[in-house]
Amino acid sequence: MKLYIAVLSFGGWKHKRDFYALKDPDWTKIASSGQINDRASQEANNTYAGTLDYLPSSFDRIDPDLKPACQSELSFGAEKKLAENVSLSLRLVYKHLIRTIEDVGALEWVVDPQTGSKTLEEIFYITNPGYGYSRPVSQGGKFADEYWPCPKAKRDYYALNLSLEKKLSDRWQAGINYTLSRVAGNYSGLNSADEDGRNAPNVTLYYDDWFIAYDVYGKVLDEPLPHDRTHYIKAFGSYVFPFGLTIDFTAYGRSGLPLSTRLYMNNRYIYPENRGDLGRLPFTFWADIFIEYALRLPNKTSLAINLQIDNVTNTKTIQSKITELNRTSIWADDKEILDGTLARNYRTWVQTKGNPHPAFGQWSTRFSPWSARLGFKFAF
Repeated sequence: MKLYIAVLSFGGWKHKRDFYALKDPDWTKIASSGQINDRASQEANNTYAGTLDYLPSSFDRIDPDLKPACQSELSFGAEKKLAENVSLSLRLVYKHLIRTIEDVGALEWVVDPQTGSKTLEEIFYITNPGYGYSRPVSQGGKFADEYWPCPKAKRDYYALNLSLEKKLSDRWQAGINYTLSRVAGNYSGLNSADEDGRNAPNVTLYYDDWFIAYDVYGKVLDEPLPHDRTHYIKAFGSYVFPFGLTIDFTAYGRSGLPLSTRLYMNNRYIYPENRGDLGRLPFTFWADIFIEYALRLPNKTSLAINLQIDNVTNTKTIQSKITELNRTSIWADDKEILDGTLARNYRTWVQTKGNPHPAFGQWSTRFSPWSARLGFKFAF
């Protein structure tokens, strides 16, 4: 496992906040002794209100049945020699995520030992989503039965790759690769594609709230993940002239990423209509070129001048769009989520309470413009 979970959940980072009552508008008196954490004097002045620990260690919240992360993979490949320097290859790949490890926010009934009253609290456990502690109480877990159960982490990847290549001979080489693929499920992996690639292995937001892995209709998210690309093509070639000039080119083509409506609710982003409801970004094609001229000098020295031009086609295809419905969070209690009130009314709530995003559906970034780099190389 990566160390990030140890840093965040087991004491590596500290995050505590002390709260004081501001009973005198002169705020400088709060720390007049020069020690903001001098609780004795603060309590004596009746200003200390308490401390909140935002990163308590999770040693007492580890699932005793925790299993290692696990993935299965099946691959098949074949290669055929078509000519002395030409080959054709095929590769099939299937990867299936069996289970992962994450911090899961479980809604649990907690009994007050003094009054005997029960309150519903969200408690984070280190567990395998969909197993052990994250299962409903009726199945031996910690999750209250009244709520949508924590789904198992799912990620399935299928790919077909075809490659035709000619090795360097007679002063030139070339090749073309094509990949047809699909990656779908509800969990992208140690880096969260749903959080713009946030690197927080084993402590992402995928299971931080009981509703976050579902759409508003109670269906588990199970469509192409944000980094899914159906088609990817790469063609390359180079030619070496006898007088020292080399020209390389590489051309690319790839499908656009899937787009999903995002709803800002309860200070979280969810996908109300599941994944991919807005279609895909447009197909993108671009090419790069590299030119180098090498000059032989006496005494086994050489001088080379090269020019690298990225995006020589000056492609400007849209690469992302604004898919957030609202800029201010709307709020829905547990009952409104469970009984379908949210599903029926969330669009109206966005208009009346959620500060609708004025640029929803508009593009936000385009493919980077062309750039050039001139280089010199001296070898001796």
